[in-house]
Amino acid sequence: MQENHKKNFRFRYLIDKEFQLKFLAHYSLLFISGVIVTLLFLYWLNQSKYDGGAVFRLRQDAQTVYWKVENEDAAPGEAKEKFVPREIYLPNYDHQLNLYTIQFDAVVTLSVLYLLLITVFSIFKSHKMAGPVFSIKRSLQRMASGDPIETIRIRKGDEFQELVEVLNEVIQKRMNDQNKKST
Repeated sequence: MQENHKKNFRFRYLIDKEFQLKFLAHYSLLFISGVIVTLLFLYWLNQSKYDGGAVFRLRQDAQTVYWKVENEDAAPGEAKEKFVPREIYLPNYDHQLNLYTIQFDAVVTLSVLYLLLITVFSIFKSHKMAGPVFSIKRSLQRMASGDPIETIRIRKGDEFQELVEVLNEVIQKRMNDQNKKST
């Protein structure tokens, strides 16, 4: 019978369903909101700026070109056409931007932003878990070493509230037992 219990336990990953599903919901909402922002940005990018084709960056240095124009002030015997210099900025073909490159850059930028948001979220979320775990561990170490026993205190909103309540019941019972022995 005990072997069957161990075998079933291995496949049971939702041990504390409420906590695990709440944890999953928080990260899923963060992920889904990131996907929605990315899709909205790509939709806006496709609808407003780039209608297709290739877009090029302009070169930073002007190129001098000569335009052939009619020479209206030409004297007899002079050429009827003259060349006028003009400076223009040509596309830099080494840096072609197409829709894929623009979207790739946007997705990479937004992904880095989401990674930073997930990092910050993880730190705050793990703090709500690490604080109670630290308090529980410290209290159990005190109990094991024979130091005076105190109840475990955690902040409102921290995770593992139910576990702390159960452990505090055990600690309270042990404190009552010690008081009975000393009297």
